[in-house]
Amino acid sequence: MLSIVIPVFEAEAYLAGCLDTIVGGGDRLEIVVVDDCSPDGSRAVAERYAAADERIRVITTPENAGSGPARNVGLAQAKGDYVWFVDADDELKPGAVERVLDAVSGPRRPDVVLVQHEKVRDTGAVEIGELPELAERCPADPNGFTLAEWPRIVDYTHTPWTKVSRRAFLTGIDVGFPTGWYTDIPWTYALLRRAERIAVVTECCYQWRQRAGSSITRTRDDRHFDVFTQWQRTWDDFADVDDAGIRTALFNHMVWHLLLVIGNTERVEPKKRREFFRRTSELYRRYHPGPDAWRPAGGVTGLKQRLLAARAYLGYEALRQVYRIAKRVNRSGTRPANPVPAASEVEASVADGANAGGSAAQGAPDDAAGLAPQAPLPAAPRVSRR
Repeated sequence: MLSIVIPVFEAEAYLAGCLDTIVGGGDRLEIVVVDDCSPDGSRAVAERYAAADERIRVITTPENAGSGPARNVGLAQAKGDYVWFVDADDELKPGAVERVLDAVSGPRRPDVVLVQHEKVRDTGAVEIGELPELAERCPADPNGFTLAEWPRIVDYTHTPWTKVSRRAFLTGIDVGFPTGWYTDIPWTYALLRRAERIAVVTECCYQWRQRAGSSITRTRDDRHFDVFTQWQRTWDDFADVDDAGIRTALFNHMVWHLLLVIGNTERVEPKKRREFFRRTSELYRRYHPGPDAWRPAGGVTGLKQRLLAARAYLGYEALRQVYRIAKRVNRSGTRPANPVPAASEVEASVADGANAGGSAAQGAPDDAAGLAPQAPLPAAPRVSRR
């Protein structure tokens, strides 16, 4: 049996659409809707579906605590052999439940199944997840591997809805969702490091509907600083993991993710960007695996990484200005009134930023001066990260 757990808060407009894509999944299915004290009519929608379908149960959290704790409550009530956390404003693709059940029905059942997804923007544009592309380069059996055998799998989205987990495994390792934003980060990597068998389903199973106003990725809020707490929790959990490949892959993904968050103008307030950059730089320096294991990538991505190493916030902002102006030029076809700084000028600002922000910390992993790209790891995953 598969238990689908749906945390619900202010999802009245979307919940019915979500449930409609799930209820056709057959008899080996239960749906646990967790009302996180939603103030709108979400619970009424859930109860209407539950009254017509005995596979659906509706429970309520003691108080509003966020999607992470609500998932913990739902897991405690789930009875299926496997658990899949689905967001109330998203949808399953046709045949998704059957594909997942097929993946877990073999003689050697996986602890975790990663499923392919697509992201649908509010403009209607569709972006395809990168799991099939990653799986083509899997050095192990994609139907049964460990994190040590395939560290690069950390590049796949750390969202909980791309993971279907064996319930006995989940409850046995006692890994729950913490409070705050970005709670999927420590949960996902705690899961992957403990799983003895991971499998993938490369056919698309999940549709992430990115809606304006309904996602933290489209919200300006100081709670985006929770991302540092969640990454620190992850590294604390990996403190006893000595595998250089795992630590390097995790570091590479963390740097990509933090640069994504700070670069998104819909997340971090401009006046808070300097502090966000400083804290990103701190994590970069603290967990860098060493220049023999990881070096900045080539191109603009590598330049951003070297600016982090040098704590060169002024250089980072200069680079952002270059691209803002370049985008305006591309749209209008006209030259700007102010000259665009050359890449060499931005590169030179690495040193200026380091001088302005203090000298490099003792034991810093690199000197931010033209390090060679690190070939085994990508500069960034392709799409669809929260």
